[in-house]
Amino acid sequence: MMTRSTRDRRTGRRSSRPRYRWGGLACGAMALVAVACSPGEYPDGVGSGLPPPPTTAPPVTDEVIALQTLEVPNLGTVLAGPSGRTLYLFSNDRDSQPTCVGGCTSAWPPLTTTGPPTAGAGVNPALLGVATRPDGRAQVVYNGHPLYYYEGDDVPGEANGDTVNSNGGTWYVVSPAGNKIEQNGG
Repeated sequence: MMTRSTRDRRTGRRSSRPRYRWGGLACGAMALVAVACSPGEYPDGVGSGLPPPPTTAPPVTDEVIALQTLEVPNLGTVLAGPSGRTLYLFSNDRDSQPTCVGGCTSAWPPLTTTGPPTAGAGVNPALLGVATRPDGRAQVVYNGHPLYYYEGDDVPGEANGDTVNSNGGTWYVVSPAGNKIEQNGG
């Protein structure tokens, strides 16, 4: 801080008032911001430049899994993964080969496994299989359809991805018989 003799504009008298250097204040403020925003001060996703943590658990993948069935309003009994989340087939997949790759998998994560999938109650074990994805992972297949989750389903019993047109095809929930189910009885 410095003092400097200045003339008061209202009275015309000289006064000696402290004069602050704004540069010093700005540097001090920047130092506080730098300390407050330094890595490790916040949990991941909050002020650290990382995306926020997911609000829901990611789908269960990359382990030995058991498929199951569950009731979904307006659709009836559908195929579900081990977490109870609804599973989908993609109209573009043919001959058990997955075609949802790359960016497609961010909205439609494939159900993958590291061992043979197993059948829970209501699931036909004869319809279960695996297909090798382009990245080398094993994707669960049911009645010749590679299976996927939908990012818009947060909890068991939701089927927000049914009949969604995306990535050049249509997505459907899967019946225990291994066929597509459409919401309006299609």
